[in-house]
Amino acid sequence: MNPTAIKSILPGLILCGILAFSAQALSNLPVLKGHFPVGAVMLAILLGTATRQFIPIGTSMEPGIRFAFKRVLRLGVAGLGFSLTFNDIEAVGFRGLLLDTALITGTYFFALALRRWMDLGKDLPWLIATGTAICGASAVVAANSVLKAKDEEVAFSVATVTLFGTFSMFLFPLIAHLGGIPVPIYGAWAGSSIHEVAQVIGATMNISPKALDFATILKLTRVAFLLPVLIFLEILLIKEGQKLVSNKTSRAEHFPWFVVGFAALVIVNSVHLISPALTVQLQHLDTWLLALSMAALGLETHLGRVLSVGRSAMLAGFWLWIFVSLWGLALSVVLFGHSFHGI
Repeated sequence: MNPTAIKSILPGLILCGILAFSAQALSNLPVLKGHFPVGAVMLAILLGTATRQFIPIGTSMEPGIRFAFKRVLRLGVAGLGFSLTFNDIEAVGFRGLLLDTALITGTYFFALALRRWMDLGKDLPWLIATGTAICGASAVVAANSVLKAKDEEVAFSVATVTLFGTFSMFLFPLIAHLGGIPVPIYGAWAGSSIHEVAQVIGATMNISPKALDFATILKLTRVAFLLPVLIFLEILLIKEGQKLVSNKTSRAEHFPWFVVGFAALVIVNSVHLISPALTVQLQHLDTWLLALSMAALGLETHLGRVLSVGRSAMLAGFWLWIFVSLWGLALSVVLFGHSFHGI
């Protein structure tokens, strides 16, 4: 990165850093360490969102905010590999793969039903379904590289997925505490049902390390489904007689390479290539990076845009959210219900 580019991202990065430090300080207050404590990651999102709504953000801040949300978040997600080993992944194993496969497949079948029931057009249901089933707004954009939908449909889909994914981030932990949902069931539910990687982290990091581990593995498995999903959408276009608009290069560009980094760090952690003391420090650093990127996520959240989405997109997103939440919970109970203890 050249000096000019570094200079352009500094203001936004500094703002995100201030919000992350503030969130970390607030999370350590005794009043927030009760029965339902609020972690630094979730507080960073709230502070970022509040800042965006009530304080004018200059254009000079935007490059750094986008950098934190895209690049730093990917680094932070990859860094979660320092908290996992092969033994942790084995605990999820085939059941986790089966859960994600059933969840994603069911989501697309339900989207097909919505497409016919609500007369949503040819692209909107696939955009929202991809964002819901895979990895939120970034998956919507990736799907559009194949579908080439209308700009407003993409905007509606991104806003809808963001809105309901944010709802899940706050509602799932509350439901878990009120219902006494066991840790592995909750981790599986959150990892298989919440839209964005960032939202999954926010919904599980403050529950328990085990919930975060389960959710992280399952969520990143969902993210890895992005490439076959893009191929599926291309096949769908051919079947429906539309022009094929993407190629191998575009698929490679959208491949979530941070998943490879995550896997590499799991290997490093599993074979003990670094000392336990250094591993702990790297875990703390990763938590900081995630808080920084969560502050950026909040700063990227324009409530006005989210609330102004079209009625059809909102309803489609709502019903897909309800389906994924209930279907994901049912699958999690069936596949992981015999394990461990309550939260």
